[in-house]
Amino acid sequence: MTEEISEIKSKPVYDILQYDPKSRSNLLVSEGNGLVGLVDFLNGSESIPPSTINVMCAISNAEPLNPSSYISPDRCNKMRLFDSVNALLEDLPVTLSNSQMGLRLYICGSEIFLWRVANLARAAGMHKSEYSMQLIGSKARRVYCPHCKTTSEEVTTDIHECVGCGLSLVNCDHFSREMGAYLGFRVDAEAHGEIPERKELYR
Repeated sequence: MTEEISEIKSKPVYDILQYDPKSRSNLLVSEGNGLVGLVDFLNGSESIPPSTINVMCAISNAEPLNPSSYISPDRCNKMRLFDSVNALLEDLPVTLSNSQMGLRLYICGSEIFLWRVANLARAAGMHKSEYSMQLIGSKARRVYCPHCKTTSEEVTTDIHECVGCGLSLVNCDHFSREMGAYLGFRVDAEAHGEIPERKELYR
């Protein structure tokens, strides 16, 4: 299902992954429960030649999903498993640099993961029409502080303390695709010291 559209136009809207028949090769990337989205994508796109499909999955010992149990060897050209998201992200630029024209990238996982991968794809020269994203997992946010130019990770509440300057920031829906982060602004800018009670909005 498509996410409810925010009144803030820059807020990303996610949908399920859709196969691009113009592709020459297809790279599927996931972390955690994002594997579920990749499996659904493959099950709904049986016309994709397995020889054109490569899979990269970040897993951990605490993760109950084993990609090899869900994606059979005859369904893809190669599957590579990484023991952490950071390990996958370190390898991805090399994989992209060795790819040829016609590559399509399909990304599935938490929102922070989606945009970390998307920004690596952009840095490798991919156009936004060449990759697609499906949100499965944590909606925790990266939030940028305009006061000290620091980005806080894994923000789940409507108000949080910036990890850089310590100011209490409102976590709003304005989103920068360039930074892969939402904008924070000082909650007590007009009435210093008046900090509302925070609420958890995302998990």
